[in-house]
Amino acid sequence: MTDIVVVDLPDAVVRQIGARTGRIPHRARAGDLGTAIDDATLVVVGVPDGGVTLAQAVHDVAPEVAVVLVAGDVAEGNEVRAMLTVTPGIGRHATCVVLQEPDTLDRIADEVERAQLRLQHRRTLERVRDDISAFEGAAPETLSVYLGQLFEHAPVGILLADPDGVVRAANPCSGEVLGWKPRHAIGTSLTDMFSGEAADVASGLLRASVRAGEPNEATITRTGPDGTTQHLEVTVAPVDPDHWDLGVFVLLRDESERIQALEAAQRARQTAEADAERYAELAWTLQESLLPPDLPAIEGIHLGTRYHPAGDGSEIGGDFYDIFQVADGEWFAVVGDVCGKGAGAARLTALSRYSLRAATVRTKHLATNLHDLNTALNRQYDLDRERGQHRFATATAIRFETDGDGVTVRAGSGGHPSPLVVRADGNVEEVACRGPLLGVFAEATFTTGEARLAPGDVLVLYTDGVTEARRGREEYGEDRLRDLLSSCAGRPADDVAGAVEEAVLTFQSGVARDDIAVLAIGPEGRAS
Repeated sequence: MTDIVVVDLPDAVVRQIGARTGRIPHRARAGDLGTAIDDATLVVVGVPDGGVTLAQAVHDVAPEVAVVLVAGDVAEGNEVRAMLTVTPGIGRHATCVVLQEPDTLDRIADEVERAQLRLQHRRTLERVRDDISAFEGAAPETLSVYLGQLFEHAPVGILLADPDGVVRAANPCSGEVLGWKPRHAIGTSLTDMFSGEAADVASGLLRASVRAGEPNEATITRTGPDGTTQHLEVTVAPVDPDHWDLGVFVLLRDESERIQALEAAQRARQTAEADAERYAELAWTLQESLLPPDLPAIEGIHLGTRYHPAGDGSEIGGDFYDIFQVADGEWFAVVGDVCGKGAGAARLTALSRYSLRAATVRTKHLATNLHDLNTALNRQYDLDRERGQHRFATATAIRFETDGDGVTVRAGSGGHPSPLVVRADGNVEEVACRGPLLGVFAEATFTTGEARLAPGDVLVLYTDGVTEARRGREEYGEDRLRDLLSSCAGRPADDVAGAVEEAVLTFQSGVARDDIAVLAIGPEGRAS
């Protein structure tokens, strides 16, 4: 029998699912899904190629087959979950997991186990229906024998008690559940089998069932046969709702393992949430330490910055910015992006910031500043490579000074988007500057560009979390950014930076898939 069918998933993910679940997933194409799910209990679908549509198709054919949609990141997962709630034809056994989350494989394995239990339940019901159908029209004595066998071999404890709760019959499984010999239960009051609060609950179930003529159930906690805590699911149902004097059936099921597993899962979840909260707080504290605490006050200049971490901000990101004075009337600013996340990215971010600060002391030449940064990162790249890591960085740096009539800017880039100048009339221009990735090549050449900013103009530096923001397969892109910046013409730098952040977040439904960093500068004064 095929347990798991996978569609549109990378080989590495399929192998991980197989290793975690102990089952060999069966690959299928979307067009062959109808025949592939004949024997399936779970279908795992990659989201990019119409995953929700495939889930709908699966449930059209087999409503009881569970479907797990695998999203690439948190934002995509949020979109898919929202779609599941409004898509017609989606069964109740459809869920979405995010590939980058640490518990994804565990959740898929849990779905496999639940799907197997549902399958076993359906097959048990089918067998019972078949058995009952076989006895239609049978003689009463035949039915009596059959019901007697069912009573003796039922996998749950069954007691038959009179309306006062005195047990008149007990099957073998009831003895296993209660830790009594079945014959010792006969003649014993139902409430005497328990003590304290448990006895009160049992008595209440009995009264309610006899009075209302309908089943009542509750979970009773007691000391089990082995001396440990036992969680016993007790159902009391009238033998005949119209004749309460015939007594009641009492069904007993030991739910200890399930409830203990749920409690353990709840404790683990609470611990994980607490750990995640502590880690997120630590991550944000460390992230803040890698950014300037306050923007400097520069005479004749207005500034604006925005930083927004990816996802929920629980990971230390690689985007950074810095701005500091290098000479009387001259300032240096940089916006950069370090490959990866976590402590390694934080280390490289700190190295980048302080290497640039040191480099600007030695020389005023921007290309040389970037070359010195590249040298420092290249040394670190060699060390990281020995540890099996491959980290690099990109950055755009500027040196600027004001002369009272405007601002002169020199810009250089190492594998990073070039700065954009928003003119007061709405035109958007690129400051042409080029250079390779930082920390990869020992020898690198950097070409700088220059721009003059008049009052009303604003220069914008940004990371690729802006232009490469995604909504499904669609990127925000540089054209949208240019159109947005053009609409911000004449506004202060801080307004421009805020508008960029807001637009990119809105494009991604409020959840950033990558870190976003924006730095805007402009000369004070009115446009002429």
